[in-house]
Amino acid sequence: MKEHWVTFARYNAWANGLVYDHAAGLGTRDYRSDRGAFFKSVHGTLNHMLTTDRIWMKRFTGQGDAPSRLDAVLFETLPELRVAREAEDARIIHWVESLEDADLE
Repeated sequence: MKEHWVTFARYNAWANGLVYDHAAGLGTRDYRSDRGAFFKSVHGTLNHMLTTDRIWMKRFTGQGDAPSRLDAVLFETLPELRVAREAEDARIIHWVESLEDADLE
């Protein structure tokens, strides 16, 4: 069972990498403009995705920063956000790999 969860965590990191690759190809206007999404822009949505992962990891592990708002803007630039996203994805993978099958049941 554990191997499924490790695969999910690795897939999540891979998918996030693709999202960030595509976001990096957007011009500033497309990246920052309100697109009618709940968190407005691509930038707001990427910040939200990182925020929610940090909140869940704080709940799961009792460690790390957990923003108090779902619309928190953790980083102002895409490069800073990407570095933090990659670090959080590595943290998620490491945590899942540290679990035992009994923990997952």
